[in-house]
Amino acid sequence: PAAVGAELEEVLLSNTGTVWSYTTSSYAPPPPFVANTDPYEPITIAAVKLEREQMVVLGQCTQGITPDDLEIGMEMELYIDVLNEDDEHEYTVWKWRPRGAAMTDAAGEGN
Repeated sequence: PAAVGAELEEVLLSNTGTVWSYTTSSYAPPPPFVANTDPYEPITIAAVKLEREQMVVLGQCTQGITPDDLEIGMEMELYIDVLNEDDEHEYTVWKWRPRGAAMTDAAGEGN
């Protein structure tokens, strides 16, 4: 995004933090979100407080994580996953997973 009269600087953020809050999205979000299942299956969303910056970043949790798997203060890490693909593009998104966990991504592959 642009800001009139302001110089912008790219800053790398932490990719780890702790769960600040979490919930389940029981309805399919509007576009541009693309569901990986039909019919739509609820996804877990976590608000994670970044380790260095102490700011909260909202994001989808990796496939298979439910609210029962999370607790406030739990250590999390960010990773990149494929949200959707078409003939021309691969659309990526960040997701949260428990820190140190080898989880399955949307394609069913471990990472």
